Amino acid sequence: MNPLRAAALVAVTLALALALCVACASAAERQGNWTQADVVIPSERVLRQALVIAMQKNGFPPGTEEVGAQETVSSGWKVELQPFKGDGRRRRAHAEYEELGPREWRIYVRVENETNEELAKPLELSRAKWERAPDDSEAASRIVRYLLNSLAEGGALAPVEGQEDGG
Repeated sequence: MNPLRAAALVAVTLALALALCVACASAAERQGNWTQADVVIPSERVLRQALVIAMQKNGFPPGTEEVGAQETVSSGWKVELQPFKGDGRRRRAHAEYEELGPREWRIYVRVENETNEELAKPLELSRAKWERAPDDSEAASRIVRYLLNSLAEGGALAPVEGQEDGG
């Protein structure tokens, strides 16, 4: 084999190995139970809006936009108090995304879950004692399915009931 071709083959192999290591490292950094999907959508701005709407349509309140939060979207806490210790819970949806190419994105969705371990007054939100519980992978899957179905039907950008654009 030509030495120049051999060097080029080694360089390409090393580049592919490095890319694989970077991809594995970014997946390993994500803690929790993530559901992923690939989507085709016009822009990052539209993707962020579609993710927020998918979370809201699944009952999660709007989150607060963090300054400098790039490639992430989070909802507010969805609180469900119950009269018995350990039955009440709160959940928050998180989405991360990465660009695969022009108009192509890979999304990752996770629903963080906590239970209320307050014994004396579990129905009082101010007294709640939240403890980490396993992620709600079913809720994450519902958010992803809603997003994919909305994009397929062309309806992902309809505002949530009671909300207006620009307000």
